[in-house]
Amino acid sequence: MARYRTAGQEQAQRPRSDFRVAERPGYLLHKAAMLLDEDVEKHLVAGVAMRSRYFLLLATMASGPELSQKDLSQLLNLDPTTVVTVIDEMERNQHVERKRNPADRRRYQLHVTPAGRKALAAAEKVATEVESSFFGTLTDSERETLRDMLSRVMAGRWPASVCERSL
Repeated sequence: MARYRTAGQEQAQRPRSDFRVAERPGYLLHKAAMLLDEDVEKHLVAGVAMRSRYFLLLATMASGPELSQKDLSQLLNLDPTTVVTVIDEMERNQHVERKRNPADRRRYQLHVTPAGRKALAAAEKVATEVESSFFGTLTDSERETLRDMLSRVMAGRWPASVCERSL
């Protein structure tokens, strides 16, 4: 599934020693994220006819907290107009409902519908398969370590809307 590998063959190539940018963790993280996103996008479109940003928005909305369109834009680093466009598409597909916020009639609350949860489950299966393949050279323990390290890097960098409220 990964772009620079052939099926059943481990990636043995390494960048040249004079390709210094490949020593930078930020570059490696960025490059890996871009390649993973491309793989997920390709397989989501082929498998469940869903773009990755649609999937990420749906998964984020279904994850629990009441998020505004502004929150979604910040969390996924998407332009607010893109978020509105995708949510409009989700509403047409009956995956999401917009309901007036009773506390602020100018705002809407976004709710994932049962059809949206069913579509999300199918998309999550595809994304999980792609991620398993992408990270296939890592052991389960190494994947957990990577998750832990990234969680530490992200500590204090999440929008308040998805953080635990301290008492």
